[in-house]
Amino acid sequence: MCPTRRLIVGRHRAFGLGLVALAALAGCDSNPTKPSPVCSYALTSDSQSFSQDGGTGTIGLTTDASCAWSVEGASDWVTLSSAPSGTGPATVTYTVLPNMDPAAREKTLRVADRAYTINQTGREPCAYAIAPEEQRFSDEGGTATVQVTTGSACSWSAKSMAPWLTISSGGSGRGSGTVTYKADSNNATDARSGALSVATRILTVSQDGEGTPQPADCHYSVTPVQFEPCMPAIRLTVSVDTQPRCQWTATPGAPWLTVRSGSAGAGPGTITISVPDNYDAPRDGAVMVRWPTPTAGQNIRVEQAGCFYAVSQASFTIAAAGGSASFDVIQQSVPNTCGGPLQDRCVWTATSSVPWISISGGMPRAGDNPVAFTVSANTGGTRTGRITVRDKVVTVTQSAAP
Repeated sequence: MCPTRRLIVGRHRAFGLGLVALAALAGCDSNPTKPSPVCSYALTSDSQSFSQDGGTGTIGLTTDASCAWSVEGASDWVTLSSAPSGTGPATVTYTVLPNMDPAAREKTLRVADRAYTINQTGREPCAYAIAPEEQRFSDEGGTATVQVTTGSACSWSAKSMAPWLTISSGGSGRGSGTVTYKADSNNATDARSGALSVATRILTVSQDGEGTPQPADCHYSVTPVQFEPCMPAIRLTVSVDTQPRCQWTATPGAPWLTVRSGSAGAGPGTITISVPDNYDAPRDGAVMVRWPTPTAGQNIRVEQAGCFYAVSQASFTIAAAGGSASFDVIQQSVPNTCGGPLQDRCVWTATSSVPWISISGGMPRAGDNPVAFTVSANTGGTRTGRITVRDKVVTVTQSAAP
């Protein structure tokens, strides 16, 4: 603080009367510089974990309006979707790329003076399954297919291991797919066998010869012929009862049904049917068991339970500055006997269509649950994004920047 100035007043003897004012103190600044603020920073969390498929994450930064900050360490498999620096409170958005290696990985970002760790799991080695695993043909031969199930990044190929088996299409692929192949007619008296190598699996193929007659008096019985499974994946087993050498086939009549074994046989046998998860609407399909008699065959009907969903709010309008909001997801299994004692067996995931809408909390979820989300600040024009929960869509519209 400057001391009070003193005004000295006196008479000048040589030049007559007059007032001379002298400032007793000099060099004191009347506008002192304000001290710089001491900035402190806080993050909403200090880490986030991701699966091998990656995704989008956000970091909430709290600080004073005049405090500057920057983000360091984002490179390679972590990229920033928002500005790398700024002033005042902010939401930092980043993207984690898919991890194609089996090893897990970790990266630490420096947000202002705080550490934020990102962990990502490694990709499991590719595993393959085929269905069916065996096939039988009459002496006339024919065409059949085999389904390959594997991860979307996994490559595979198929080849014949017998000269009378020819691959027509699907000789190679990436991810799940279908191989179509043909068996030539067998003009020999004896039956024969061969195989296809599909991915890492072996499909065994057998074929009757001309000397393997179909019995004239074949009677067939299939049990059970009706299934009503709940939503989770399940394998069903069906018995076929008939006389030795009486031929039959089993073919799925819906794309979500897979005959894993017993797609063809002669004499008594077992059919194994694979039914995948269904947390969408209920569905029904059939596996068609056929044989060369006047009765033609029998259908195995599969009626799988499903789920219906509703959301408490279908649209939101968010200010340009961003913010947070939430809505409720309500689910119901059909039939409700599949919902369990708490009626919470329907599984769902909320996903955002744009990087500036971030879903809070882990996914998937089951039962009735809220979905909280955060919208980052908008520096451009009006924009619209969507949050999808199964067949329900919630629209989020954000105002343009002022």
